[in-house]
Amino acid sequence: MPVFDLNINIYALLLLMGLAALVGFALRSRQLGKKIKEIASLEREVAEVSAEILEVQKEYCQLESRMKDLSIPVISIKQASKDDVQKKEEPDGSSREKNISNRTA
Repeated sequence: MPVFDLNINIYALLLLMGLAALVGFALRSRQLGKKIKEIASLEREVAEVSAEILEVQKEYCQLESRMKDLSIPVISIKQASKDDVQKKEEPDGSSREKNISNRTA
């Protein structure tokens, strides 16, 4: 049966383990850095979208308040008839002259 003679110095073994640990830490820190950048990018995107939603909500509230303030012009029949009576009672006849001058042959 063959015998393998393997002489490894304890210092060389510690050096190899240390290098492996450093390489592992370096790779993992690189992965974490990429993930942190990606998370920051997503957080910025969420903040921008939230700001846009808030802006649209503000515009909607302003529009809604304008619609509440806007009175829909409903003319009652009684009021319209009073206005017509006042127009008919003009003594100077200026409205008749205006109608005649606006007509074309």
